Amino acid sequence: MKKLILLFALIFITSCSKDDTNYEEDIFNDDTYMYFDPPGWLLGTWTNNQGDKIIVTRNNLIFNEYGNPVNSANEEIAYYEKNFGNPNIQETAYANYYSLKYNYDNEYRMKFSIIQISEKKIDITGFFTGTFTKI
Repeated sequence: MKKLILLFALIFITSCSKDDTNYEEDIFNDDTYMYFDPPGWLLGTWTNNQGDKIIVTRNNLIFNEYGNPVNSANEEIAYYEKNFGNPNIQETAYANYYSLKYNYDNEYRMKFSIIQISEKKIDITGFFTGTFTKI
């Protein structure tokens, strides 16, 4: 019986290792990386006629341009914070306006200014420009 308990304890200890954590998956899904908090009306997937897409979650802004690989605002901010220090995040949210800016030492700046036109349409200036429709 003791051997059986030791065997289960050994299996449990070796299978619960923290080394198996996927860093990228954490950034997209983990609440540890909550650099900003977009308003509820902005949550969802938005696209424009040029093929740009923005996915806004409760704690992330995921975007691609012309079908290029997806980028995550949380991933970029975590990278800047880890390698350079304070990424200088500035967030502004009103009833139908949202703005997000982040940079490091004014060398790299990402900016989104978003105005809600209707429940299904937003107008963006900054990194992307134009009218986006909710999918």
